[in-house]
Amino acid sequence: MKKAFFLMCFVATVVTALAQRKNETKDPFIGTWKFSNKTAMNDFQKVFQDKRDYPSEYFTFESNHTFIHEFYDKKNNLVKTLKGKWKSVNDKINISYTGIDFNLITTYFFIGKDLVLGQNFSHVIFSREAPDFNVALK
Repeated sequence: MKKAFFLMCFVATVVTALAQRKNETKDPFIGTWKFSNKTAMNDFQKVFQDKRDYPSEYFTFESNHTFIHEFYDKKNNLVKTLKGKWKSVNDKINISYTGIDFNLITTYFFIGKDLVLGQNFSHVIFSREAPDFNVALK
């Protein structure tokens, strides 16, 4: 009887842990990401075609499948804001901007705290921003 009770407790603990892990990895890129690097050629060429210098750039993916893409100047003033919707399926993400005619379907993967959008030698890298930094959608 004791063995059955402990076995049931163990199974319940494992199932709970797996369910929590599944929820954590369902959309692991939800949150704020700071631009860190890109290859010369990448899937975001249309977004980056503005040749002005934006030393800070943030992508915030929300759980309601919307995003905000913000560009800041050297004085940390918000210069440009793009919004849209996103959807992920397997290893692909579909990013659709609403302010410009641009839709992107690309692969994504993680290296440590970095989110890589694209593949091989055509990618953009965003690093996880501090958890308390979250830009509210306007």
